[in-house]
Amino acid sequence: MLKIISYTLSAALLLGSCRQKKNAELAPEYLYEVKDQKPICSLIDNKKGNILMLYGNNVALQAANDSLVKQVPGAHYTLVTWKQKQMPGWYGTNMNGGIYSVETLQVSQVGTQPFRADYGFKPGEVYSSLNTKFDRDQRIRFIIEQRAAILP
Repeated sequence: MLKIISYTLSAALLLGSCRQKKNAELAPEYLYEVKDQKPICSLIDNKKGNILMLYGNNVALQAANDSLVKQVPGAHYTLVTWKQKQMPGWYGTNMNGGIYSVETLQVSQVGTQPFRADYGFKPGEVYSSLNTKFDRDQRIRFIIEQRAAILP
């Protein structure tokens, strides 16, 4: 009798646990879609509580793979900065929260003119201008100086 109850209870638990179907879901509010660009590198700044992702077109990616830091005409960069937030269910781990800012950079050259860097800054929904002062030239240098991550 004890064996029958054990088998029945085991079968009920097994069948009951198989009915819950949970699919992993992406959190779209934490993503940023950059069309026609590929990831170049990612950075984590724990002091400021930021996560940064640099995207670029093929020209920018090729420039980032070069050992020399240089501006290349036709390079288009997008630097997305998120504020960090606690990852639910993972103690001590952070994930990207709300978008702090989106910076764009397009490098161009006309004839023999010097390179032209068209820099754009768009604050995100969690941007705070009280504690942030950007130097345009410094941000351009920061973006161009990033080397591509080595992917396997």
